[in-house]
Amino acid sequence: MTQPTPSNKPAPVLVLFLLLPLAGIVVALLMVAAERRSALPTPEPLTRSQAQLINYNAPGFRLERLDGGMVTLADYAGTPLFLNFWQTTCEPCRREIPAFMDFFASEESAGLALLTVNFGEKDEEVRRFFAQYDIVGVPVAMDYSSDVRRAYGVANIPVTFIIDADGIVRYMHIGEMTERNIRQYAEIIRVESRN
Repeated sequence: MTQPTPSNKPAPVLVLFLLLPLAGIVVALLMVAAERRSALPTPEPLTRSQAQLINYNAPGFRLERLDGGMVTLADYAGTPLFLNFWQTTCEPCRREIPAFMDFFASEESAGLALLTVNFGEKDEEVRRFFAQYDIVGVPVAMDYSSDVRRAYGVANIPVTFIIDADGIVRYMHIGEMTERNIRQYAEIIRVESRN
């Protein structure tokens, strides 16, 4: 009688006992990942897209000013307005704020207004940013709840809406505004206002 030769293959029962704990670990990791994903905040939906605003009335708002008091869209009735949405953590925003400051401190800005809307940040953060970069004369409204940002469909920043004297959104500039861009929009809105 011949004796069976030992096999190098593990017994099926042993393989089963090794794979079951491994499968349990994988399932547990998937459950933890799914739980973490569901714990992340869900972004609030925008009320409209930016493009839907062009040639329509600009959404009204009432916001606190960084320097005190309240500001509304109605405060700018009869004056073309550059309405800029930004945050201190946005690099292109940091570069464009001085361009706004320089242009609106010049005589070229006569008859035009600027209002920057900071959202999702605290007063101290904006004040610290202005002090760090020596920014003066730039009016800031604080959109603490981001309600105005959503009303304007702002998802990416910076974005600037050019609103005519009648409160109609005429142009929207997505991305950093240079002083040259500001001058071009200023000239266009002036020409259109005369017609």
